[in-house]
Amino acid sequence: MNMTRAIAVMALLGALGLPSASLAESGVTDTEVVLGASLAFTGGPGALAYAGLLGERIAVAEANAAGGISGRQIRIIAEDDGYVPARTVQAVNKLIEQDDVFAITEASSSSNWLAILPMLEEQGIPSINPLMASLEPIKAGPRTHFSIGIGYRDGAHDLMKALLAKYLDRKWASITREDETGIDHERGFLSALKEAGQAPVLTQRFRSGQTDFSVEVLKAREAGATALFVGVLPSDVATMMSEADKLGMDAIFATLWISHLKPMLDLVGANGDRLHLYDYVPSLEDDSLADFRALAAKHLSQEDVAKMNRYSITGYATMKVFIEAMRQCGKDLTRACAIAKLEAMKDFETGLTQPVSFSPDNHLATTKGAPLVIRDGKFVPLPN
Repeated sequence: MNMTRAIAVMALLGALGLPSASLAESGVTDTEVVLGASLAFTGGPGALAYAGLLGERIAVAEANAAGGISGRQIRIIAEDDGYVPARTVQAVNKLIEQDDVFAITEASSSSNWLAILPMLEEQGIPSINPLMASLEPIKAGPRTHFSIGIGYRDGAHDLMKALLAKYLDRKWASITREDETGIDHERGFLSALKEAGQAPVLTQRFRSGQTDFSVEVLKAREAGATALFVGVLPSDVATMMSEADKLGMDAIFATLWISHLKPMLDLVGANGDRLHLYDYVPSLEDDSLADFRALAAKHLSQEDVAKMNRYSITGYATMKVFIEAMRQCGKDLTRACAIAKLEAMKDFETGLTQPVSFSPDNHLATTKGAPLVIRDGKFVPLPN
């Protein structure tokens, strides 16, 4: 129940001489639990965020088929925020004030989360992030916000550490976007080089929305680079690889999980064997995910199954975690109880990720990843 409505009802109950404890928790009725999500439905970001929502829907359908939360069915209301933080604030306000949701289970990006965390914190509304990227929302120290995964900075560091050990004679340069996400990529890249006693031959940043990278790639070649750490969007990575090909540049490329998408295979084409990625979940086509793909086919339309990607895996895993916390609360489901159960969670198995653990002092369940390469049109683990 939202704050305005709660105050009005409490006043009414007081006038009637009834105890305010008879108020139901927001988003919880005798028959359902209502959750909210704000995300981009279309465009490049939409392909990622909507896929995450599909994973959540699979977990919800699976839980509902097993009886829901103490007999209550789970329902998700999703709003399109167009990847714009101001619209996310509007959408979440609507979800809280009009739809009276119990929790927020998705927002498009770290900037969007940072825009809404103050209102979620103030009202004690639990939230969980299936699109882990920057660590900034966690660094903000929220009491009600949880994430699973690894930040871009740590991912970049771990990928580079593996590649520096494998490719001993490569000279590295970086080309990353000049924003919070790109800077996180760059910092991880530089920290791994520093640990290895190396320095980059060149670091460059580009403006958001830039599509021509011919100058940046040429500068990297002229600096003597034979390996490029690049980011952020798959289209950026593919364009840079194409430019290097035009220049006859014999270089390998490295990037993070944003490019771990099936369309990337078509974007890079014959250059795929030069691309190295890092991810903390397996490829959607991996044999270990056969049961998950069967669940998707059971609970989603064919059209939506075709829109799934690695973010569907993280969406499913985070929703499984949140559903487990709600289940442990039983009939007396409250926001405070859900948060407490999340903070007490130890080694919970999602079936798709490493075991998940939180604590009162740590709301990030870190899951280490592994380098991937493209072989025969598929993402596979990097050979030793």
